[in-house]
Amino acid sequence: MFCYHCQEAKKNIACDTAGICGKKSDISSLHDLLTYSLKGLSYYAHQADELNLSDANINQFTARALYSMLTNVNFDAAIFVQLISETIQRREFLKRQLLTHGAKFKQLLPEETLWHYASIDVAEFTKKGESVGVMPEEEMSEEIADIHAAREMLVYALKGLGALIEHIQVLEPVAAEHYAFIHKGLAFTLEPEVDLESLLALNFDCGQQAIALMACLEKANTQRFGEPEPTKVHLEPSDRPGVIVTGHDFQDLHDLLEQSAGTGVDIYTHDEMLVAHSYPVFKKYFNLVANYGGAWQDQKTQFGKFKGPVLVTSNSLQQPKKGYIDMTYTSGMVGWTGLKHIDNRRPHEAKDFSAIIEQAKQCPAPDTLNTGTVITGYGRQVLLSLVEPIAALFASDSLQHIVVLAGYDGRHKERKYYTELVQALPSDSLIITAGDTKYRFNQLDLGEIEGIPRLLDVGQAHDFHIILDFLKALQEEMDVSDINELPVSFNLAWYEQQSLLMMLALFKQGLKNVIIGPTLPPFFSAGILKQLTDELSVQGISTVEQDIAAMLGIELALEPEAEAEITAKESA
Repeated sequence: MFCYHCQEAKKNIACDTAGICGKKSDISSLHDLLTYSLKGLSYYAHQADELNLSDANINQFTARALYSMLTNVNFDAAIFVQLISETIQRREFLKRQLLTHGAKFKQLLPEETLWHYASIDVAEFTKKGESVGVMPEEEMSEEIADIHAAREMLVYALKGLGALIEHIQVLEPVAAEHYAFIHKGLAFTLEPEVDLESLLALNFDCGQQAIALMACLEKANTQRFGEPEPTKVHLEPSDRPGVIVTGHDFQDLHDLLEQSAGTGVDIYTHDEMLVAHSYPVFKKYFNLVANYGGAWQDQKTQFGKFKGPVLVTSNSLQQPKKGYIDMTYTSGMVGWTGLKHIDNRRPHEAKDFSAIIEQAKQCPAPDTLNTGTVITGYGRQVLLSLVEPIAALFASDSLQHIVVLAGYDGRHKERKYYTELVQALPSDSLIITAGDTKYRFNQLDLGEIEGIPRLLDVGQAHDFHIILDFLKALQEEMDVSDINELPVSFNLAWYEQQSLLMMLALFKQGLKNVIIGPTLPPFFSAGILKQLTDELSVQGISTVEQDIAAMLGIELALEPEAEAEITAKESA
């Protein structure tokens, strides 16, 4: 086992016996074999695209299979055995189709295009997966290590794109060009002669693709549920039983709200589902009462205190504890062996959530974790409406800086940095956030600047593109020629593939001085990091004081102890 695609990789190197996420070595091997197999499928799918022979079913399957391997999505060996066997079957079907249409193949084909199983068997697949893992056995030169790391980063970015596509394609069709990009990217990982420049360029292109797909997902959601608006969300539970909905799938939330209305069961959002409260369609449901708990990593302690069923609609799933394992349900591509799974919706029908509702009726009311309210819902229309007022605040010197503090939360104690950073930012600065790192600071009373809240929560990580559109509009309003000249800094809390796409989107646009934490990705090899540093001044977090000084462009007079701490950190 060698897994280093999330921020919690052991010692920021790799998980080698079991994942911090709960992924065991056998599941890791099955992930590796599915990735290996998908590369072979995409090798032929890329050729099919060039011959106008694209297969819609293969396209949708590839995105779904990639999404299944996103951090904290699926841990069910049976699902991966099915996906691997289906990948090989689809590959052979596509190969036959290409031959029928006169396609010519290279004499020496990559082994990923040729492997076939002897039997559909979990033990066989696991053993094969052990031989095609992330890290080759032979020692690599520094140059080869950089290329290998860039290839792996590309695979992780493509998994993130697969997740975005899957969230869209369960709602509406996705343009063929997005599937074609995924096939092109996976096929490119099989090219024997590539350089670091080409690989990084394709990685950056993944960031551009992500922004386009985020916009597609936004359109699909707003067409169904309306334009979000700033909304106060209660945190204190009611005195009735309830169901938690966590993840990103608004359609699942909608179906559950419809079916639970009038049953005496209340519905609670959790983690990134928080922003659902700000959409007009959801406001009409009186049984959508509050948000329960914090970010995803606290679920093991918080879900048991909820005392009712939990519906996990997308990442991030952790191994449920005994106290609530029999009340945990999954949907979509989410899975864990032994958990109850909601069947996929049929065309023009809702999913059936009756079992969850009936179980909830027998449960007591949740314990209280938090009280008060938080505000979310600064979506596209609202954020763009603030462009002129915010530009005016800059012009009057009432506002000095904007910090985009977006990304994902996690378990590491170093993440208290984000709370301390927000607390230490001067009162003439604004914070714009997306993703669940907001839970580190969204209950702080940060006040306003002439009527504009200092904290603007756009919503989910998938809404990150709205922040970039806002900054482009602000750049035009302030007549600034280069976006890097705006008084704006990016401080990204990375955790997994979706936050990787945020980084790549910024790199593609040439944004400089991006701060990434709480650690830099372990697949940023020495050569990759050097290029990012030299060309874009990418950096990891330091101390709160030093990072604020760097973001605001000010000199910081440090106490001797603080200066010694920074020196020690830089040396390490």
